[in-house]
Amino acid sequence: MADFSSHVGIIGGGIAGLTAGCALRLQGIKTIVFERGNEISEYGAGISISPNALNLLEKLGIKDDFIKSSFVPKYAAFNYLNTKLRTLDTQVITSSRQNLIQVIYKRYIELGGEIAFEHEYKNLNQDACTISFTNGNNYSVKHVLACDGIRSSIRQQYFPSSGAPVYSGYSAWRGIGLSNSKEVQFYFGSKSHIVSYPIDNNGRTSFVGVIKTKQSAHDSWKTKGSKAALLEDLKDYDSSVFSMIDSSTDLYKWGIYERPPAKSMYSKNITLLGDAAHPMVPFLGQGGCMAIEDGYAFAGLLKKLNGDFETTQVLYQKLRLKRNNKIYVSSKMQGKLNHMENALLVFLRNLMLKYTPIISMRLKGIWDYDLEAEIKKTKGFI
Repeated sequence: MADFSSHVGIIGGGIAGLTAGCALRLQGIKTIVFERGNEISEYGAGISISPNALNLLEKLGIKDDFIKSSFVPKYAAFNYLNTKLRTLDTQVITSSRQNLIQVIYKRYIELGGEIAFEHEYKNLNQDACTISFTNGNNYSVKHVLACDGIRSSIRQQYFPSSGAPVYSGYSAWRGIGLSNSKEVQFYFGSKSHIVSYPIDNNGRTSFVGVIKTKQSAHDSWKTKGSKAALLEDLKDYDSSVFSMIDSSTDLYKWGIYERPPAKSMYSKNITLLGDAAHPMVPFLGQGGCMAIEDGYAFAGLLKKLNGDFETTQVLYQKLRLKRNNKIYVSSKMQGKLNHMENALLVFLRNLMLKYTPIISMRLKGIWDYDLEAEIKKTKGFI
């Protein structure tokens, strides 16, 4: 049994886990991340980081490094099939998930965080706060942060009533190719939509095409597909819309799964973060941003409460449940707007997109969230 009883044990070296690790290390709290892979890596997919999360990356000391290796689009264009509806200013930074993960991981190591690779979770003895792994290793820790994703083994073990992930009714294609576009591009169609954006300054562009279908694709991001199948699923669009797929070495198709936000985000010495707590459909681009908020919020509350884990858990849940539930519901609603079939409703949606500030208003409500201010206000919760 390895004695790490002075450490917070973090299960999962993804966005939530590494962000929490950085934020805790900035306070001098010892941490160890347990990662099942043999290195920190992410799948070849794009990600957009909006101001609510970008502000937190700045507080962690990594905003500038992240921006340098990403792309800063000035505009987002909204289209119906091949007809442009509107162009708006945007405040997001577009990048690859791999880049974001590497920037956070580098900072975590700089701050003295510890990590154990090839440690796949097996079991947790909650009373003793000891974690067992499939490689036979065992660790005693002070507290457990479960950041092990949508199919969280810890959530399934200690929060069984929360249910298993279910297919959302949407499947998606993704790829990374080359393009001259300098904007975020949204294309709406019938029962489908496409999003593309540059992820660096070298022309690399992320492409995601989502279709509404009862036929579930595999939920693994690693399932490869063919160009012919992609073109068949997205046949409503002119091929120029996704010209970057010609230079994409690999195309992938996966089923989008969701899971209702956990009604409880903690149990004794376990706290859920990121997709382990609230996986959501990606139609507002907030999955990664919520993971960053979760990690920073837990550490910020722990600092405010001078290391009182029990009270931190109570306040963390009250603070994050409301925020995450709101984004979860709004993301599902956005999915319905994106994939309308009725001709009249499509016409009205496009009219609203073109002539009203509905997009800006919705995004402003999400992007203007000040987590630091919310942490300071938590005094009234006790």
